[in-house]
Amino acid sequence: MALSEKDIEALTGSQETFEQLVRERLRQAVRLTLMSVLEEEVTAIIGAERYERVPSRRDQRNGHYPRDLQTSIGQIEDLSVPRTRNGHQTQMFSRYQRRQREVDSAITEMLVAGASQVRVGEVMETLTGSKPSPSSVSRVFHTLQAEYEQWKSRELASRYGYAFADGTSFTVIYNGEGCKMPILAVVGIGINGEREVLGFQVGDRENQQAWEDLFSDLKQRGVKEIGLLVSDGNQATMNAIKLKFPQACRQRCVMHKMENVLSYVPSKQHDQVRPELRAIFYQKDRASAELTAAAFVEKYQTIYPTAVACLQRDLDACFMFYDFPREHWKTIRTNNVIERLFEEVKRRSHKMAAAFRNETSCVLLFYAVMRSLKFHKLTMPQASKEQPASEILHTS
Repeated sequence: MALSEKDIEALTGSQETFEQLVRERLRQAVRLTLMSVLEEEVTAIIGAERYERVPSRRDQRNGHYPRDLQTSIGQIEDLSVPRTRNGHQTQMFSRYQRRQREVDSAITEMLVAGASQVRVGEVMETLTGSKPSPSSVSRVFHTLQAEYEQWKSRELASRYGYAFADGTSFTVIYNGEGCKMPILAVVGIGINGEREVLGFQVGDRENQQAWEDLFSDLKQRGVKEIGLLVSDGNQATMNAIKLKFPQACRQRCVMHKMENVLSYVPSKQHDQVRPELRAIFYQKDRASAELTAAAFVEKYQTIYPTAVACLQRDLDACFMFYDFPREHWKTIRTNNVIERLFEEVKRRSHKMAAAFRNETSCVLLFYAVMRSLKFHKLTMPQASKEQPASEILHTS
């Protein structure tokens, strides 16, 4: 029978009322379903139906206890959970869980995306009908701690074709004052072409010991060989590389090198000098790059002697990428692989519009953003199990 206009108006008086009605019906349906599943679970555990007397009975029912459960369709109130005398705990949710896993996951993802704790609460209230407190949101986020601890102690591959090392900093509150907290990180590309963050830790990027500790951690977790290690010109980083991975070829990030050279050139002259400087590192081969560099030195030696001296320092390391497969040059001549990781973490953390309250919050956000990123695979040459990574990739 068709509904009258009056009936339709009564049913759809407002979109909000209609949605609330549907949501409430869904919650009731979920509540009944959950209770039915819980009862069936207890029956299976006990080995007998209610009041059934059979020799196979393993336990006795012991009443029920009420609890609430936050779900993606709102809070299920007064859920009746059966108990047994032997203290059976349902596998549907942990004893003290107050939200389903997908709700916790949504909270974490919103925080990773840069939403504030207050904003997360507002969104969750709209979606589920209840608003978690900022402290509750924070507790959910910190459940990442266990996952992070497992991740940072995982075993690594023995060989990596390339690795990228660099550091950045975030603002963290120490003793009520915002301070810069450095994070050092290493991204690796395995001999299968897969990219992954090998490790990161808090540490001063100017401190050689901090870099040694990070590289030592990688070695302890299984890394024995790196074909090419890309870094900026930081002396502490270079010293640690030579000490911990002495067989690795080293590539000096050409973007950092160009920035360093241009810092000795008047800013008004950058538009003229930059294209000529850049051309050195974008030649068809190393021989052409060396000729282009010689021409640059000849032209600017007397005009910008300090800039030229800066270019000549560590220039061989800037050319190392030319000795590796041409199709990899775009990836390995700069530290952009790891710089993009830093940029993504900062982009999301800046949306929070506040400093991190402690180191743990900063480290966990870094980890959460890192695990959400999808890295492109690099096509690598075929390799044997015994062949060194440097030999697989080195073309000279």
